[in-house]
Amino acid sequence: MACEFTRQASRLAVLTVAAALIPASSAYAQESIAQEQTPLPVQEQEQPAALQDGSSGEPSADLPAITVEAPSEPVAPPTPTATPVRATATVPSNEQTEAAQSEPAVESAWGPVDGLIAQNSSTGIKTDTPLDEIPQSITVVTSEQIQQQAATSVMQALRYVPGVYAEAYGFDVRGDAALVRGVAPVEYLDGLRRFYGYYNNSNVDPYTLERIEVLKGPASVLYGAGSVGGIINMISKRPQEENHTEIGVMYGSNDFKQVQGDSTGKITKDGKWLYRLVGVARESNTQVDYTDYDRYVIQPSITWRPDDRTNLTILANFQKDDSGSTTAFLPWEGTLFKGPNGKIRWGRMTSEPSWDQYKTETQSVTVLFDRQLNDTFTFRENMRYTHTKVDYRSLYPNVYSNPLNPFLDPARRTVTRYSYSSHPTTHVFNSDTNLIADFNTGPITHKLLTGVDYTHFTERNSAGYGYVATPFDLYSPVYNNGFTPPPLSYVPESGTTQTGVYAQDQIEFGRWITVLGIRYDDVTNSTEGSADENNDATTYRAGLMYAFDNGFTPYVSYIQSFEPVLGLDFYNQPYEPLEGEQWEVGFKYRSNSMPLAVNAALFDITEKNRQSTDPNNPFNQIQLGEARSRGGEIETIFTLNKNLDVIAGYSYTDAEITQGDNKGNQVASVPLHQASAWATYRFSVMGISGFAVGGGVRYVGSSWDGVDTIETPSHTLYDAMLSFETDHWRYQINGTNLGDEKYMSTCLARGDCFLGVRRTVLGQVTYKF
Repeated sequence: MACEFTRQASRLAVLTVAAALIPASSAYAQESIAQEQTPLPVQEQEQPAALQDGSSGEPSADLPAITVEAPSEPVAPPTPTATPVRATATVPSNEQTEAAQSEPAVESAWGPVDGLIAQNSSTGIKTDTPLDEIPQSITVVTSEQIQQQAATSVMQALRYVPGVYAEAYGFDVRGDAALVRGVAPVEYLDGLRRFYGYYNNSNVDPYTLERIEVLKGPASVLYGAGSVGGIINMISKRPQEENHTEIGVMYGSNDFKQVQGDSTGKITKDGKWLYRLVGVARESNTQVDYTDYDRYVIQPSITWRPDDRTNLTILANFQKDDSGSTTAFLPWEGTLFKGPNGKIRWGRMTSEPSWDQYKTETQSVTVLFDRQLNDTFTFRENMRYTHTKVDYRSLYPNVYSNPLNPFLDPARRTVTRYSYSSHPTTHVFNSDTNLIADFNTGPITHKLLTGVDYTHFTERNSAGYGYVATPFDLYSPVYNNGFTPPPLSYVPESGTTQTGVYAQDQIEFGRWITVLGIRYDDVTNSTEGSADENNDATTYRAGLMYAFDNGFTPYVSYIQSFEPVLGLDFYNQPYEPLEGEQWEVGFKYRSNSMPLAVNAALFDITEKNRQSTDPNNPFNQIQLGEARSRGGEIETIFTLNKNLDVIAGYSYTDAEITQGDNKGNQVASVPLHQASAWATYRFSVMGISGFAVGGGVRYVGSSWDGVDTIETPSHTLYDAMLSFETDHWRYQINGTNLGDEKYMSTCLARGDCFLGVRRTVLGQVTYKF
């Protein structure tokens, strides 16, 4: 394995360096040709030229397009409310053309963010819009925050987002398990839904991402397949104009070893062709015995810009993960509370090391295209094809027949187990086509969005399920003792086809901002050997905001959700669509004098056909009658004197089952209170700048099991960071859960608990050129 990692890491390093060198020679060879071509207008700058000499910066319709070279030092942003921007050029890849229709933007909704405070987003609105003009709560986790906190998974990157319970079911390689406002969100990548069903996918590596955006609350009017709790939309790294390459190595707890590389820049001197190559090679153990977590990712992309109105980006991703059962499904006794034998060893594997595995292979190709047709209309088309193969084999203890005493013997040590094997292969094609019209009706400005999206998903699978009667000692296990893998059976092929038509108008009249939207969805679920099931729905949204001079913008919004549940349950039965609605009232504040953002909201969510864990089968999801989630959030992000970054937030979520068998009980796994704060301070030592120290605290309140019988205790975790950075080198060390607290992420009524993430220490060195 070590030799394989060395080979893969060496290949990655060679590919990254080669990617950095080849475009440079290509650009040199074409320099004489490029000098005769008309340059692209205003692509090399971050600020309008007028702002550099103190003039107003208003664009003039009489001036021809010009090319301005990027300044060697950062240029001050045009308004005090803007986060300081990079001196490097940002490519308006695909959707960014829309943002450039009137004037060069300091930041786009699809590009990099300098620092921690993002200005724009597309996740809640599907257009490049300032965050303080979107009447819904959105948190943007930037690449700077991901770097400061050394997140190696999307769930780790969301640990400091208020209203989000990241790692709700502990460390789990089978998928990202989070709760947003008490509801499981849906994951999107570049505006298109990423996966469907259960245990047939892999986790996105955060090193391949530019930013992660969390939309809290329903988004079905624009996305169709959007959870009532919200969506997590991840924005991939895309080609940039500035030539930049970095190679990094990481080493840490559990023998974590990783090599990563990122190279981007121009292929041709005129900037019409751009490239990017991102790669990750990892080998690691985990906190669970006999379980590795290896990963290999390569993500190439290319952008073609034949003129200043057209962008085409093609992005491919190839990922292979090799891991196992990081979730042990341990009983209450021995985890949540001590029994006569004390606590079960934290890293205990309850499966069979010689048989257990969770292997995934994922290949996808994404096409992002937009064309500014004229001064009014912009056409945009995004599409992706994804193919995934999974080999999942595991055993888990039978704690469900009698949660209080699942043991076979009087000494309360041994249990029986269940075995499960699944080999799904999935194919997903999704597309989103829309037209944006910018126009005025008298004093009222409109940004009218109309579009249609389409999804086709199929899954083929063979699976096996068995009962292992041989006693298994949780405190002193003996493996390979009378275990026979379950025989595989053919699972009927299943599929889903969804078509949605939507329209939205962003209306501005003076300081008033209104967002109105409507959508119609038609969904067909098919299962081999059964009649198709058809569902359709019409959903609406409305939001109203008022922007004061001082940066304070209050808002109120109402939005509905309709989420078809794709795939089948464990027993090959289709699910009913999830339906819901949300009322939200809040405010957004952007300081006019410093980089400071404050967001606060109160919400009231009602969800029908909510999915929940099956009390009798950990591999199945059941649907409740109705649940209601009410609460509030507040978050602040600011930078003080360019030396101190602070992220802080608090959330209160009261999630209750309002209809069904467990009416009146708290929804399982939802903490009532959560709070977090992270700060980074940059300083000099003996006149040498580049040092930084950071630290954070995360508090997660107690939660219930779904029937108000077992309460999972609260926990408080502490994190820290120390770094030193020069022009080309960055050295960093991070520690999470510094006190090595052994906590439960959640415990369920069916009888099992999910263990939290133990202390980890991770060091990294990065070279940039």
